[in-house]
This record gives sequence, structure tokens and C-alpha cells, in this order.
Amino acid sequence: MTHEFLVLSVLFLVPGALFAWARPDLRGLMARSVLFALPFATTEWLFYPAYWTPRFLFDLADHLGFGIEDVLFVAGLAAFASTGYAVVFRRAVVSRGQRVRPVWRAVGALGGVLGLAGVAHALRVPILYASVGAMVVGAGALLGVRRDLLGPGLLGGLVSVAIYLVLCLVFARLVPGVFERTWRPSLLLAGRFLGVPWDELLYGFGAGVAATAFPAWAFGLGFVPRAREALPART
Repeated sequence: MTHEFLVLSVLFLVPGALFAWARPDLRGLMARSVLFALPFATTEWLFYPAYWTPRFLFDLADHLGFGIEDVLFVAGLAAFASTGYAVVFRRAVVSRGQRVRPVWRAVGALGGVLGLAGVAHALRVPILYASVGAMVVGAGALLGVRRDLLGPGLLGGLVSVAIYLVLCLVFARLVPGVFERTWRPSLLLAGRFLGVPWDELLYGFGAGVAATAFPAWAFGLGFVPRAREALPART
């Protein structure tokens, strides 16, 4: 198949679409998370071709540094990673009643994660590990002010990596041999799990932790059992 990344990107849109259909109450969180995650789509030039070598529609990665596939992939990942914890563990998202400036918080978090990843990459840390490290370190820093997000963040990471694995397995069935042809050999995590590179699963976990914790902090939200969704979240 010629455009493997396009297939993967479309697959990544499916879980978020299902979550939005099943949980209308999470659509607002999902939409805001996707909006603020989209700038990460422009970082493809750091991954291509050092990490992998897919073909892009109209060869945009060679001209712009990222492609249409990146936008779809990031949107899909942000959609299910930001809401997976709430869906699986039947949690509602409620306002904590705090006055926050969500745009500035989100922009600050975005800049912080990109900055950490950039510094790590400048120190010759492979970009995928730099990205995951920045997401996890940034999310960890939030625990100083939002300790209630520790459990949701870790569980959100596990939910996201499980979804990520299933999508990659479907992808491998649709495009046999794609991981062997398109992905570069891992520099640190050699081998695969069920045929999926460990690097990809590590990225899925890091994205889940960050996507669960950062929006809740930025928008002043908390997670409560759905039966208590009328009550304020507690720290």
C-alpha cells in the first residue's frame, strides 16, 4: 500500500468518534484537547526520516515538514487520549470552580513540552524518547498543584496505550509488514510486542498521561464518578 500513514491516521480517528457518540458530555473536553494538540502535528520533520519513512500525500513532509496525515493523526490521538480515562472508568468531567486562564495555561503547557523535547533532542536524545520524556515530566510537574490527577493520568496512559496497541494491530493486518518496512530499528527499546514496536507503545502511554492531565489542569477540571457529576471535584 502506498500511503500507509494515511491508513494509520484514519484508524486513529475512529476511537474518538466512538467516544464522542457514546459520551456527548465529553465532547467539549475532546474538542479543546484536539485544538491545543494540533501544533504538535508540525513537528513531523523531527521524526521523518530519522524515526520512520512513510510516504505522505503530495509529498508535503518533504516540502512543509509535516503532512495532512499528521493533522489527522494528532487529532485522533488527542481525542481518545484525553477522554479514554473518563470513558473506561465512567468518570464525569466537572469544573472545580476555580478562576483560570485556560488559553494561557494551555499555551504555556504546549510551549513547555515542546521546549523540554527540544532541549533533550539538542542533547542528542532520540526525538521519540525526548517527546515522551517531555510529556511525562511536564505532566509530573502538575502533580505539585493537582495531586488528584496522579491516578487519572497513569490510568489514562494505560487506557491510551491499550487503544494504541489495538489500532496498530489492525493497521498491521491491513498493511502487512508495514512496521518492518517503514519504521527504523529502535535505538533503545529493541524488539516488538505482538509485532508492534515498543517505541510506539511508549509514545502511546506518554500521550495518554499528558492528554489526561494537561487539559484538566489547563481548564480547571476534575474527574468524578458519573453518579456524582453534579458535585465539585476534590483534590
